[in-house]
Amino acid sequence: MGESDGISGRAIESRTDVQSQRRVRFLTGWGLDDWQGDLWPRGGGGFLSFNWRGKTPVAMKVTQLYIYPVKSLRGIALPSATVVGTGLQYDRTFMLLRVEGGETGPRKLSNMHVSRLNEMALFKTSLVQSSDGDGESLERFTVTYAGPSSSLPPTSITIPFVPDTENLEMVDVVMYNSPTQAYDMGAEYNSWFSTQFGYEVVLAYIGNMRRPVLGSLWPSAAQSAVVSATRSLSRYLSSYLPSSLVAKGDEWRPPGITFADIAMFLVVTEESLAETSSRLPEGMEMDVRKFRPNIVLSGAEGAWHEDLWGQINIENRDGVEIELALTANCARCTSINIDYSTGKPALGEKGAMLKKLMPDRRVDKGNKYTPIFGRYGYLGKGAGSNISIGDDVSVVKRLEEPATFDWKTN
Repeated sequence: MGESDGISGRAIESRTDVQSQRRVRFLTGWGLDDWQGDLWPRGGGGFLSFNWRGKTPVAMKVTQLYIYPVKSLRGIALPSATVVGTGLQYDRTFMLLRVEGGETGPRKLSNMHVSRLNEMALFKTSLVQSSDGDGESLERFTVTYAGPSSSLPPTSITIPFVPDTENLEMVDVVMYNSPTQAYDMGAEYNSWFSTQFGYEVVLAYIGNMRRPVLGSLWPSAAQSAVVSATRSLSRYLSSYLPSSLVAKGDEWRPPGITFADIAMFLVVTEESLAETSSRLPEGMEMDVRKFRPNIVLSGAEGAWHEDLWGQINIENRDGVEIELALTANCARCTSINIDYSTGKPALGEKGAMLKKLMPDRRVDKGNKYTPIFGRYGYLGKGAGSNISIGDDVSVVKRLEEPATFDWKTN
């Protein structure tokens, strides 16, 4: 529709699930806190009703971006990142699995998480220089292990972001009750990681497989119509192609996640980080990288305001709006206490960071015994666009109370 809101001159958007012809709650560009509308489809058309609430979106900036190619290893800071259907491109597409048994009994693969295996913090990841020498490339990345002993030189291995999987075996992975299959990357990579850890390890690659989102975390209300339309379009187009051209991995599948814990994105703010640092002795600061965010924002109204954010929109340099529905809180674990230089729990005050957050940050009724820092998000629209440091961010939907976590993780 080409209408204007009559206040800002901003165009009004409307969406509907044409197949079901059902009533659809939708967001305008100002967000659910500012406009609300109902659309009743009538023969391809419809009528709109709005309620302007007069709230001004909060203006913020993206200040840091991170991807973590291998789950639980240290991440890569980027000036910009491409948004794909699972989050930031190449985020947590690999995962390490510990091999148990196998010689006389059945072989078992156990998920490796830095909260339980603190030595994983000793592995750094970085981009490889492009083949033409013109800066860094998103074709390959390097994992470098620098042990706590300074007498041993660092050792590294280079891994393609998109490996050839044709001859790789499959393994089953279940993380937080969310199952998937993945590719065993084979002897070259497994041997290198096994040598560093001192026990047998498998490097798994998720490829085009996905883990299902559990509980009520998937933002179904506004996006169910989009999902339905995507499924229908995919099947429609596939029906006109020879079966040989429709690869199994390209068939439509429900939205899902990679090896990220439970969501596509983790969003945190500089304001909440500063408040967290204020709990440490003067001169000490908390390292935001220990919270393992994807997107760090600056300019929030204050610390912990993100607890009540329901949706943020990021406007990139091309004027494209990327919508992130924030549906869950990030409950913290002992990984924030790790000393990254030793791969062990930090000594002194920095080793008590989790405890310092306990008194007032247990704000999620579904995670009563763990403090909250950051919000988990899912992509609404904007796949294929870039997010860059300096992009504008607005809060366009707020919650009346903090979300309650209902994903049964064990």
